Amino acid sequence: MIKGGKEGGFLLLAHATTWDRRFQVSSLAASAAASGVPVDVALFFGALDAWVRGRWDALDPAPPLDADKLEALDPPQLSRMMDTARETGSLRLYACSASMRFLGLSTAEVQARVDIIAGWQTFSKLALEARQVVTL
Repeated sequence: MIKGGKEGGFLLLAHATTWDRRFQVSSLAASAAASGVPVDVALFFGALDAWVRGRWDALDPAPPLDADKLEALDPPQLSRMMDTARETGSLRLYACSASMRFLGLSTAEVQARVDIIAGWQTFSKLALEARQVVTL
């Protein structure tokens, strides 16, 4: 059973376009979920594009980080962090319907990668019900 969306949970509004930002989204969401907090992650624009197209783990950080240094450190698989939390039922992934259309993503390809496609009415309701809302 998915626990996300219940009052007192955590809502993460993710716009992340580079690895360092996706790392923040993934580690924050996975950590909160592991501690028993229901987590909803809403993916917009760059974050949605990276997730749906399978580039969530791409080593494309913003300066001062660089891909070669990151690769030498053997960073964690960000998508695995998210998938593990989803498998426990503690994390639910949403796709923004408007971002999806602006990016030219098909409904079928998005539905295959997220739990729910929604719009701002849903996100505003989730924000009102959440204990914490973070935008990354």
